[in-house]
Amino acid sequence: MKLALVGVGAAGTRIVDRIVQAERTTGRAVTGGNVLVYDTAGDAFTEATAIPSDRRVLLGDAHPAVVRPDDDGQDKETDAAADSATRFGVGGDPDAGATVAQADLPEIRRALDSVDETAAAATMVVVGLGGGTGSGVGSVVLDELRSAHESPVYALGVLPAATEPDERALTAARGVRTIVPLADAVFPVDNEAWRRSDRVSDDYARINDRVATRMLALFGAGEGSTGAEMRVDPADVQRTLAVGGLAAVGRQTMTVDAAGGGWLARLWRLLGVGTEPSAVDAGTIKTLVRRALNSELTVPCSVASADRVLLLLSGPPSTISRKGFETGRYLLEEETGTVEVLAGDESRPGATAVTATVVLANVTDVPPVERLQARAIDRLEATTDEPDSGTRAASAGGESTAEFEFSAGTEDA
Repeated sequence: MKLALVGVGAAGTRIVDRIVQAERTTGRAVTGGNVLVYDTAGDAFTEATAIPSDRRVLLGDAHPAVVRPDDDGQDKETDAAADSATRFGVGGDPDAGATVAQADLPEIRRALDSVDETAAAATMVVVGLGGGTGSGVGSVVLDELRSAHESPVYALGVLPAATEPDERALTAARGVRTIVPLADAVFPVDNEAWRRSDRVSDDYARINDRVATRMLALFGAGEGSTGAEMRVDPADVQRTLAVGGLAAVGRQTMTVDAAGGGWLARLWRLLGVGTEPSAVDAGTIKTLVRRALNSELTVPCSVASADRVLLLLSGPPSTISRKGFETGRYLLEEETGTVEVLAGDESRPGATAVTATVVLANVTDVPPVERLQARAIDRLEATTDEPDSGTRAASAGGESTAEFEFSAGTEDA
């Protein structure tokens, strides 16, 4: 499935850049260079190595709401990776981000003209929901794409970790409220669930890698695939995501050996010589699918709250049996309680592993989003108790705690 990518903000730029890099290393041609990134802090572009310079758009050059590294004498290299979202650009303020986007709307539209809708089955906007540029500018870009494109427009939004300031949680909660109704489906990425070390930069790099892997496994399925039992096509992905709301993606891989086994057999297969791996039994496929379902989902959620499910099995042509395929689908029907389970396989000659990718569409029980909402409400309540709370409430969007309730998904799509 061909997918155009539009990244907004530092996090969005990094993830789009990583997906393009992963395309090159895996041979999965999903975007075909049909990418674009926006930011209000130009230093974010210095980390992008795979995105052409003519696909990088700096917004708010002369806007008073935008802070540049030299405006306050700070060295832009100091802690830029960890702190640029609050120091530079729109300073983490989504209202300022939206204001800058409206002022630069002609430039945004001009750049969007370079996104070739005819060459893609869908477009995805990638943002960091806790940032002022990602949440504020991202909402405007998403709205523009929805107005101009007839094909689906999805969103991928990164949620802030628990250690990040409450102000970023409030920004992210507002972003979820805005983006879910605008996008055809939203893929939240829970930073907190995937953190593994005290080094923020290491964690973010690892998370971006895993996001790229999952997005390519989903949208790259069927591209160049031959000899599949039930080949996945763009219509399967679009039908799964058509229910809207929030979606989660899980993935697990298992190495397989050729008949006779051993490293030598794998070497011959990689060289195009020797036997293909034997079929993986149904019980093993069932275990693999269960692990994908219970593994590190892009966002932890109750699988039973999903409206639709898509199962993708990928691997050497000889490994995926019809029985194993049906066993995996039956497991998902049992675990999710829905018969809306689509399934397909992707034949990858020369591969050394079988991979199960599971997509849960319109999940409505999503604990990280509920915790985010609770933090946002606490932040609003604390704001109203502080001096000068009127000004602070205005900068928070003016929501009261009663007005702040939002749904993680759509119940009757």
